[in-house]
Amino acid sequence: MSTKLFNEINVKFPKDEKMIARSFENCEKRKKFVAVSKEGYIDHLTMTKDDLLSLKTDFDNKNWRWVITKAYYAVFHATNALLINKLGFYSKDHVCAILALKKEDLIGKELYSELSKIYGRFSDIFGFAIMFEARKLSQYDVAKWKELTENGAIIARDFAKKYISFVEVECK
Repeated sequence: MSTKLFNEINVKFPKDEKMIARSFENCEKRKKFVAVSKEGYIDHLTMTKDDLLSLKTDFDNKNWRWVITKAYYAVFHATNALLINKLGFYSKDHVCAILALKKEDLIGKELYSELSKIYGRFSDIFGFAIMFEARKLSQYDVAKWKELTENGAIIARDFAKKYISFVEVECK
């Protein structure tokens, strides 16, 4: 995915606090959050690290599609580790996980500042939605996935690494 494709991603995500709260409540009603022991975060971090290790192999093999996909899944599992550690539940749904991060204000401005240095559109919660959409493109768009580039893979990989480092610190 080139920066151009990242720029073209249209994020459909609630824009204001009221809509975020309403969407979060909808996730709760649909039972998208599962309560677990807070120690369960370790399993999600382990899975995250496995995704990162696998991602490195794909990067070395110039398989940009799988780099982006695995970077996103590493982010998703790290998000669940953070949710479990801080709130005692994980999300079965990708969008609901992003909503929980935002509603519970689990990410500070410092991380967004660091993420925006990787790519400007990562300056707020929409960066997570962009990663989600990038993953969907890399997995399901039978035409556009061929346009994925090393630059896009680097952006996704670096987002994942930075975010996972944050989660590891937060979960200690």
